[in-house]
Parts: sequence; structure tokens; C-alpha cells
Amino acid sequence: MLAVHQRLAELYTLSLKRPLSAAEQDEQQHCLHVNTVYCWEMARLNNEAMLAAAVQDSQWQQEISAQLLEVKANGRAGKRRL
Repeated sequence: MLAVHQRLAELYTLSLKRPLSAAEQDEQQHCLHVNTVYCWEMARLNNEAMLAAAVQDSQWQQEISAQLLEVKANGRAGKRRL
């Protein structure tokens, strides 16, 4: 879980108790944006992992696994080699 996910949960919990301030609403929108980017990146990498497995490319699978770990740890993968 990234820090942004924890903050999003905090903001949601606050919103159940009281209306969020304008600054909190802005922060919530930022967290939702970061979460969207994170989800799309994870989906892309998972799809690539399935392709690598389908073509039995173990080197590609290892690269994707490393990128998945990076994304899970800090929200984004490093530069991809083409």
C-alpha cells in the first residue's frame, strides 16, 4: 500500500463524519488521480506479464516482475528498455 492510499482512506473516513474542507477535497482529488495512474500501471504490467508467460520469455518476465515490485513499492516503475 502506498502512502497515498492510506491518506485516501483517512480522507474518506473524515468525509463520513463531516464535510471535507476545500483543501481536503483538493487533496482527495490528487490522491484519486495518483491511484488511477497506479492502477493503470499495475494493469499494464500484469497484462505484459501474461504475454511474457504466453510466449515463454523468461527474461521479459523477470523484467516485468522487477517493475511490478518497483510500482508496488513507490508507485511507479523506472524507465523501460525497449
